[in-house]
Amino acid sequence: METQRSILFVCTGNVFRSVAAEYCFKKYLSENNIEGWKVGSAGIFAEPASVDPKILETLQEFGIDASEHQQRRLTQAMLTEYDAVVGLAENHIEFMKSEFGYRHALLLNDLALGETTSIWDIENEVPDYHTNRAAVEEKLERTVKEIHSKIPDVYKNTAERFYLFEDFAAGRATHRNGYPFIMLYETLYSLSFMSLDIPYKEDGHILVIPKKRYVDLLDIPEEVLGDIFKAVRAVGNALLTDHGGYNVLLNNGRDAGQYMMHTHFHVIPRRSGDGIRIEFWKHPRVSVEEFIELNKKLKQRIG
Repeated sequence: METQRSILFVCTGNVFRSVAAEYCFKKYLSENNIEGWKVGSAGIFAEPASVDPKILETLQEFGIDASEHQQRRLTQAMLTEYDAVVGLAENHIEFMKSEFGYRHALLLNDLALGETTSIWDIENEVPDYHTNRAAVEEKLERTVKEIHSKIPDVYKNTAERFYLFEDFAAGRATHRNGYPFIMLYETLYSLSFMSLDIPYKEDGHILVIPKKRYVDLLDIPEEVLGDIFKAVRAVGNALLTDHGGYNVLLNNGRDAGQYMMHTHFHVIPRRSGDGIRIEFWKHPRVSVEEFIELNKKLKQRIG
């Protein structure tokens, strides 16, 4: 049975940007005969309001009827109901972190363009919005059309970044560049396979993933995590036949470079002089006093 996929769009009031994203996404699914998706929207505050007639008019140009939209306020429960949670602006992402401790939301422009930029609300671009109706209507129409134009890429990249590895686990997909998916090693809870990306001057690297999708390392049960490290060790041992060593790398969180929203470990074969510079990074210099304070703080948090 096909597993349902789900996406939630979040803005401030749930009467403008997230409404446009929800209904345009649904239209894209319908036009492309794509089934198995749950699509919703919500607002972080959602003070009682109605969808502006200009928004409805602009959506209608695309054959979308949003006149029956029911405004919803974001809740903790909603965040557990959807796999992909998409904020329209940075303040929505920050709100979900601070109010609900939810760290996995992505910006719509991140999914559409690979950019951590916001799609702004009316007051951000029209300071005199209370009295300048013409400017408000221009902003509403332009933003709805902008969101509509980005939805194909939002769909494509959500399907890839959230579900590609699950497709591999189910044996239903090839690599995005057309290469066949070839499983190298399987344990009870994990799969190992050649990565989609090839490091400079080397043979490529292996990804080790849990068969079930977990976004964050903290979400993985200890039994599953132990099984994954068994696979990492087996893959690393195989690489040592032809290589002098290997790196094990985890990007945990968007700020740490996590692109695929399915926890995965990179096992990267290494040779001296291979030109790969994983181990080189810059960090700010700290005083001895700051170093001690950092240690104290982390020790308290770790317990």
